[in-house]
This record gives sequence, C-alpha cells and structure tokens, in this order.
Amino acid sequence: MDKGKFALAQDLAERPYQTMTFLDRTTEGEPVYVALIPELPGCASHGKTANEAQELLDEAKVEFIYFMLEDGLTVPDPKLLDQEQRINVSNYMENIMDRVDKLAAPRGELLTSVT
Repeated sequence: MDKGKFALAQDLAERPYQTMTFLDRTTEGEPVYVALIPELPGCASHGKTANEAQELLDEAKVEFIYFMLEDGLTVPDPKLLDQEQRINVSNYMENIMDRVDKLAAPRGELLTSVT
C-alpha cells in the first residue's frame, strides 16, 4: 500500500460528503441498514443498525478513495444537496448497481469486502 496515497485518501475522505442511510432487506428478508455516498458510486456499507452502517461507511470511504487514486481516477468533490432536493432511492440504487457492474476489478473487490 502506498503510504502517500493512503494519507491523501484519508485527507480527501474528511471532506463533507453527503451520506444516505436507509432500512432495506437482505435476500433472506432480514432487515439491514444501508449507508452510501452518492458522489462515490459503489461506496456503500451495511449494518444491523444505522450507526453501524455509517461507521463502516466511514472506514470504506477511505479505502474506496485510495483505490480511486491507485486507478488514476479523479475523486469527485462533495456536492451539497439543497433542502428541496429529493432522491428516489430505488431508482438511485438501480443506477448504482448498473455502474458497479462496470467497475474495474480493484474497486469491485473493495465493494465486496466492505459490505
């Protein structure tokens, strides 16, 4: 692991990214909280509680950004949502899953390992 890139990833992860946390169900029908960052498609986590999902997302965000840097990708700036903006989560998740299928191997592996 490149220590310089990892330090940069940690710094970039401290920026004020918006997160979404919502209750979903596993394929077995069990409740699970999902947390994700809209500006970083594919960066997501899940947990038994909303807090656990958010804590795991905070960890995953650093690794996700690190692998973006490793792949030579530009890390998107955080975007602030205005108070009137609404997001349809089911359409958003469908779009995310389509994009995740097209990701390069290292980023796909990261998503698998943190969720």
